Amino acid sequence: MQTYLLLFVAMAAIFYFLILRPQQRAKRAKAELMSALTEGSEILTVGGIYGTVIELRDEDMDLEIAEGVVMRIDRRALATVIPVATDEDDEDEDEDLEDDASVEEDHDDDNDVEEMRAAGDRPA
Repeated sequence: MQTYLLLFVAMAAIFYFLILRPQQRAKRAKAELMSALTEGSEILTVGGIYGTVIELRDEDMDLEIAEGVVMRIDRRALATVIPVATDEDDEDEDEDLEDDASVEEDHDDDNDVEEMRAAGDRPA
């Protein structure tokens, strides 16, 4: 009888840590996302549509997806808020592009394969 009680307590603990706790975290994260949403925010919907929030209401919002094209979507369709890029982010991207441009690629791979074939080796 005591082993059944111990087994039941262990199963309840496993259920809590594997099912309920992650679900509570996800619900809390979604609530924080909704509270951070303001007019002018760039968002991504669960349908994969990017847009800018024009007007927020209790249950839904207006989303501008192109100039002059406004959609009304449910608040639950919000997947994520797109972070606004800063000037520092733009400078970092420019530096990365300059670094990529300065790297020279080695195009001698064809010669290496021919040399390996002549030697009787197979290319990997």
